Amino acid sequence: MAVLLVLPATPVLGQSVLRDEAFFAFWQAFRAAVLAGDLEAVARMSRLPVESRGELDDEPVLRLTATTFPPAFRRLLATVDDPASGRTVLDGIRDTPRPRLDGRNASPGQVNLGSLQFGLGRNGWRLTTIYRGPAE
Repeated sequence: MAVLLVLPATPVLGQSVLRDEAFFAFWQAFRAAVLAGDLEAVARMSRLPVESRGELDDEPVLRLTATTFPPAFRRLLATVDDPASGRTVLDGIRDTPRPRLDGRNASPGQVNLGSLQFGLGRNGWRLTTIYRGPAE
């Protein structure tokens, strides 16, 4: 007589928790580089060419290279993200030491934080897309 033992599936550490912790470690380094103004480090933490998308779907998608990324990212940081308060993209990064990840801004392999989109690839988390303002 065979006995089948069925145990409830209770993972010790879920995949989303592992993904979140890996992203948080990346975010800490990325945020520190941004706040230090180290755009070379930010570029190294990006998957070049980085896509630069406009506010509307019919706007052209630009591909930012090692040469074109730093000035475009610098402009993005100065972009007003919240017209009511006058807060910039840089203000949002400064004020977000640990972003909240949930179903509205994160899915397996992707995190969206304001004007920034990050992707998980074989080299870990990287900035993949920026959403530029209307003046670009």
